[in-house]
Amino acid sequence: MKRSTLIGIFFLLLMVSSSLIYFLSSVFFHPTLPEGNIVNYELDVQQKNLVLRKGMVLMEFFYGKECQDCQEKIYFLEDFANQYKDKVFLEKIMMNESVPKLHFIGFNITENKVYLQERLLEGENIKEENVKDVFCELVLYPPVECAGI
Repeated sequence: MKRSTLIGIFFLLLMVSSSLIYFLSSVFFHPTLPEGNIVNYELDVQQKNLVLRKGMVLMEFFYGKECQDCQEKIYFLEDFANQYKDKVFLEKIMMNESVPKLHFIGFNITENKVYLQERLLEGENIKEENVKDVFCELVLYPPVECAGI
């Protein structure tokens, strides 16, 4: 009887301590974003969640060293991110990608419900009009330019 009681107390303490550690870490650890809205690396999961909680669209540009027109795409994407500083966060990530990819994470609002949604543009599809179209679909608070006036 004493042995089963000790085992029960041990498991109870284990459960309570893990919950306490999770609570304390959430209270004392607050993810922060770097200054500006453009970085040359991938954010960690907590930072990505913070970007999305702020209602921003996360754009992840994956490219390789051999990419011919990637520098032109980077200049365009940086200009786009600077134009919408409070609505876009851009990650430029160099990888072993033969075809550049632009991954969007944002929101879809349907029938008064908000859903997280992802889109992907690849290669030659990464151009100004396509980027703006996807951005306008995924941004939580669209700018006037998205109204098509």
